[in-house]
Amino acid sequence: MSETMLAALTNIRTAEDMIVAFRDEAQCRRLLESMVWPAGRVCPACGYKRSIAIAGRDMGKRRAHPGLYQCSSGGCRFQFTVTTHTPLHSTKLPLRVWLKGMWLMLRGRKRSTEYPEDACHGDRAATR
Repeated sequence: MSETMLAALTNIRTAEDMIVAFRDEAQCRRLLESMVWPAGRVCPACGYKRSIAIAGRDMGKRRAHPGLYQCSSGGCRFQFTVTTHTPLHSTKLPLRVWLKGMWLMLRGRKRSTEYPEDACHGDRAATR
C-alpha cells in the first residue's frame, strides 16, 4: 500500500476524519486498489500481471466506468475492477458507503475490546 494511502487510513480517528478520507468514489477506489493490489494490478481470472485501463472509452452505446481494466493476456482479455469476485462486486451502493460502513463496524469492535464490558453498558452495569 502506498505511504499516502496508509497515512490516510492511520489518521482516521473520528467520524469527521472518516467522511473526509472517504469523500468520493475515486478516492475510495484508489484506496481499495492499493490494498487489494499492493504490487500492481493482477487479473483475477488468469493471474496475468499486465492490464490496460479501459475507463472512459466508448463501449458502443455507453462509456466504460472508472476503474475498469482489461487483462492484456492474449487468451484471457477478462474485464475486471477492484471489486471483481468480492461481495462488493454487484452491489448498487457506492464504494464510499461500503468503506464508511466497514470503518464504523471495525471501529465499533475495537472500541468494545478497549473498554471493560461494564463501561460499555453504562448505567445498566450498576443495576446488576
